[in-house]
Amino acid sequence: MKRTTLILIFFSIIFNYSFAQTDTVITEKSSNKVIIGGKGYYVHIVKKSETLFSLSKVYNVSQKDIAKENPEIFLGLQIGQALKIPIVDNKSDKDKILSNDYIYHRVKKGQTLYSLARKYNVSQEDIMACNPTVRYGINVDQIVKIPKSKDVVEALRYPVNDTLKDTIKIIDKYIYHIVEKKETIYSLIRFYEITEDILLEHNPLVSEGLKLGQVLKIPKVEDIESSIVMKSKEELADTVLYRERAQIAYSDSAYLPDCKEISENQTEPYKVALLLPLYLNKNDEEFYIDSSEVDDYRKKIYKKIFYDPYYIYPRSVAFVEFYQGFMLAVDSLKQQGLSINLHVFDTQNDTARIKEILNFPEFENNDLIIGPMYNHEVKLVSEYSKENQIKMISPLSDDLNLVNENPYLFQVKPSYNSQIDEFAKFVSNFGDKNIVLVHNGDSLGYSNVQMVKDKIFNNLSIDTLINNIQFKEVVFEDSINVLEHALNDELENVFIIPSNDEAFVTDVLTNLNTIKMYGHKVRVIGLSRWPRFKNIDPEYYFNLELCIASPFFIDFHNTDVKDFILKFRDEYSTEPNQMAIHAYDVGLYFLSALLNYGDTFERCIYNHKVDLLQADYNFVKWYEYSGFENTNVDIIKYYDGYNIFRIDDFKKEIDTLSQSDEF
Repeated sequence: MKRTTLILIFFSIIFNYSFAQTDTVITEKSSNKVIIGGKGYYVHIVKKSETLFSLSKVYNVSQKDIAKENPEIFLGLQIGQALKIPIVDNKSDKDKILSNDYIYHRVKKGQTLYSLARKYNVSQEDIMACNPTVRYGINVDQIVKIPKSKDVVEALRYPVNDTLKDTIKIIDKYIYHIVEKKETIYSLIRFYEITEDILLEHNPLVSEGLKLGQVLKIPKVEDIESSIVMKSKEELADTVLYRERAQIAYSDSAYLPDCKEISENQTEPYKVALLLPLYLNKNDEEFYIDSSEVDDYRKKIYKKIFYDPYYIYPRSVAFVEFYQGFMLAVDSLKQQGLSINLHVFDTQNDTARIKEILNFPEFENNDLIIGPMYNHEVKLVSEYSKENQIKMISPLSDDLNLVNENPYLFQVKPSYNSQIDEFAKFVSNFGDKNIVLVHNGDSLGYSNVQMVKDKIFNNLSIDTLINNIQFKEVVFEDSINVLEHALNDELENVFIIPSNDEAFVTDVLTNLNTIKMYGHKVRVIGLSRWPRFKNIDPEYYFNLELCIASPFFIDFHNTDVKDFILKFRDEYSTEPNQMAIHAYDVGLYFLSALLNYGDTFERCIYNHKVDLLQADYNFVKWYEYSGFENTNVDIIKYYDGYNIFRIDDFKKEIDTLSQSDEF
């Protein structure tokens, strides 16, 4: 009897367990949050087999409340549909942090962070959020705070107050604390586990005393610790560079000589080397062998195919035009008295060839080296430049590590950091708009996204950030609903997309163009590479009033540009491309520096201004012993009527027209 009863119980358990397994849908709570009109929501993307009932259970919200916020669900849930799920929370974030929501655990011998996470059913990241120092290990008898619930961790990571409106993921770098009664500097540094010096560094006014209602920026502990942890040599170089790039350049505070006093009259021709991958060996070939056909026995037929007499090896074309544009600059300056001996070397985009060139007798005693073009070539020549103290111009590379290492190197192309600096400054002009940062959630690119956020908020005043700004961060995953939820119908919506992924940008712009067609106020700010994308309808750029931060822009309405094109046509019987114009600017700028200031022109580079065709150069020196980077970046806008202008140029044109109308 007992045996029969046990068997029945056993099968009953199996039956119930199997039934539960087939009937249960695993629904996970979304980590994406949005605050709309001061009210918090989870943004949940509907997955296969999820129901309104399963969502209400996971989020602990009634089905009625979910339906109230998402009226469209009465037509049925759709896979991929984005839902706003109200965040039910009766306690303020401040109350959560200060309340007894922790278990205090004394570490015993043999215990690890992993074993504690398993013991209390929390993640290691959650424990580290409450105890920042444990990321470097735990010690016996150490007291560790274990959060009883996820809400405690969320309150620590994303503190929210009533003055922060319509915000998704306030920047991660700081916690914004509003001073309350009886709070002191000592209580704050104890609570946030920082030093008084760090608090004062980010809040200088605190030295005058705390004031009720005052807003303080509290740097997150993770950021403080990361700045003092020893890093590898390569990581340290990038970290230092990033930190310095956010401050004043060395050249902005250094003594600058009176350049008029050191101007020199040229006595001997300057020796200039120009390094280009011309592939002359490829262009010397008269024919090639075609083996694409076979005979009746399936054997290849080898044919000698002769090139057209005017054939140029395809990879040579751009650099031939660079040479042509550079020579027009040389001719222009010769008329002003410049005398140079120019030696042109074909690098063939080959490091072995570069090493040969550096050992040529005619390469010795150069006053100036211009080129090479590719990063791996630049590195070799930069080492030679530094060792022999010869000034070197890098026309195309944007590798700041090389600039850091060589005090004689001039980098013409602004780095990604400099482009994002100008990008962020421009975005900060829209502090009274609804700013939406869109990215694809790729963890490999998130450091760049974080840098963009940091720079944007660093350009906003603290008053603007706290009282006015509406900032949302959206992870776009092929659903227009996510973008629609980020809209504000009362304000202009400024979408920031710091990505050069053509497929991703294409998807986002296609959806934003659709949204704008429905009457929403939308504009887009993007990166300089976008105009070279081939899969995006250019009309989208004009419809969305695209603005890009770009180091180079050719205004074909400009008189100097028109004159250059005519000279190029006359000299070479063809049309110039951007490479030719870039070469003309490089030659005109640096050779005129030689002409005006001699071979010590680097001392006067900050005052050297030349009217160039596609950009103004603004060289800075970030460290005392670093090279020079051109930091000039313009904002280019796509205007109605299919016009593209620098924003400043367009303003000048409008001002000129306005003044002429007055008369």
